[in-house]
Amino acid sequence: MNKQAFTFLTLFSLILVLSIYYIMLPPSQNEKTVTQTQTTIEQLQEQLNQKREDIIEKNNEIIAKESSTSDSINKALATISETKNIGEKEKSIVAKVKELGYQDAYVEIENQTIKITVLKKDAKASDASKVIKEVLKLVGDDYQVEVKFINE
Repeated sequence: MNKQAFTFLTLFSLILVLSIYYIMLPPSQNEKTVTQTQTTIEQLQEQLNQKREDIIEKNNEIIAKESSTSDSINKALATISETKNIGEKEKSIVAKVKELGYQDAYVEIENQTIKITVLKKDAKASDASKVIKEVLKLVGDDYQVEVKFINE
């Protein structure tokens, strides 16, 4: 084999081995940070959305069953409607909290209680008071409002 072909095969093999090595490397610390930047608030929101989707899906199955009574269908429709209404209220509260100047917020409405998690460093009692006041203006006095601040 001539010298030129030998050099080509050697360099090609080296490039192939380095390429495979690079592909097989675990992600570096910087890449892990980028993939784990999903905030706590985003994780909470995804879990809540999944929970709501499951409720709606379960009630849709009740509606679709031929053996369902009209009473159970009406209850399922009411539950779906209530779930969607609660989701809309939560979105409007998140928008209101963001209007107040906070970076991000998570809202969960459950049993006449509104739980709000706000992303803010060095929060004060006046911040919580401001959020509670605005939320009560938005939804009325029917709910108890709980505010929690996180740093991320």
